[in-house]
Amino acid sequence: MTDPAAPHPPLPAAMAVRDGRARIDRSWWSWAGPHGGFVAGLCLNASLPLLGEGRVPRSLHAVFLQAAPEGELALEASLVREGGSSAVVTVAAGDALRATVVGGRARGTSEVAAEPLPDVPGPDECEDTPLPVDFVPFSQHLRFRFATAARPFASGSVPELVAWVRPVRDVPLDHAALVVLVDAMPPAVYAVAASPVAVPTVDLTVAFTDAPPATGWVLLRITTRSAAGGWCLDDSEVWDSSGRLLARGRQTRRVLGEWA
Repeated sequence: MTDPAAPHPPLPAAMAVRDGRARIDRSWWSWAGPHGGFVAGLCLNASLPLLGEGRVPRSLHAVFLQAAPEGELALEASLVREGGSSAVVTVAAGDALRATVVGGRARGTSEVAAEPLPDVPGPDECEDTPLPVDFVPFSQHLRFRFATAARPFASGSVPELVAWVRPVRDVPLDHAALVVLVDAMPPAVYAVAASPVAVPTVDLTVAFTDAPPATGWVLLRITTRSAAGGWCLDDSEVWDSSGRLLARGRQTRRVLGEWA
């Protein structure tokens, strides 16, 4: 685990967008390029000034075209539509990514939820399980505590991984940070694999709830719904420690090799 006194800025400071520019350093690399959730989160932050007063992100859809470069990244946001309670903004992250962000105001008081927190031990009952920083450098910014017996490359029977995760530094988790967390877990197909295989994301969709920003440990679950023919569909959920659902994600991925 990285020393909290390390020189890298914490989330969400690392995701600052100023004058349509952001920076990506090597500490936010994934397997072969910048962490996809990090770049998508930058796009979300670039959209915020155009969403309008009182509107917060409700959903993000990002399509990955190629790896973003190290260093400065240009982010061009455009307002597509603005209504009474919602707005739609598109963002181009250089030649690397295209994103659409929907923002909206809260309305009404009725509530219902159908995604309960899984019945797993709490974070204090689970052990730290660092991911290999040389393999996925972005993991140095996060702490992982797997909450079930499933582990990557353990040749399990169920393509699902569940873990408590938090930033190394204790900071509020805003919407952009949630995008990072939705994409923070290893691909769930690794739970049934015996060895690594590249599983790059083609597109990522994140939907946010009305829950207030969390701090500390959050529970992440990632499940492979289907993996066949060189393609993979993963679903992710993020809950705070009190059991409130914060965000849901879905990724379409390529599978560049055989895992069985």
